Amino acid sequence: MPIERDLRAWDAVIDCPEGPVAIEAETRLTDLQALERKIALKRRDSGIEVVILFVNDTASNRRVLRPQREALRPSFPLDGREVLAALRAGRRPAASGLVLL
Repeated sequence: MPIERDLRAWDAVIDCPEGPVAIEAETRLTDLQALERKIALKRRDSGIEVVILFVNDTASNRRVLRPQREALRPSFPLDGREVLAALRAGRRPAASGLVLL
């Protein structure tokens, strides 16, 4: 983060010709609202527009995510296939997205 003494960090940042892509990875989903707020604040403070949320593809995470996916869509409009296709092509995804891996 560009704020002095701010200990928050993205899990990774990919430098693409169109601009950086922040990566946030979660192994176990619990409170999706808290996660979305945390990412929104990091997005605001880092100035990085595109964020990819990677989530461990487990039955538990799918159960948590299934009823909430549409509520997350404004923050993470793209799904995994679109995000991964852009990255494979060496491009920044057109928007933020959520990928189950």
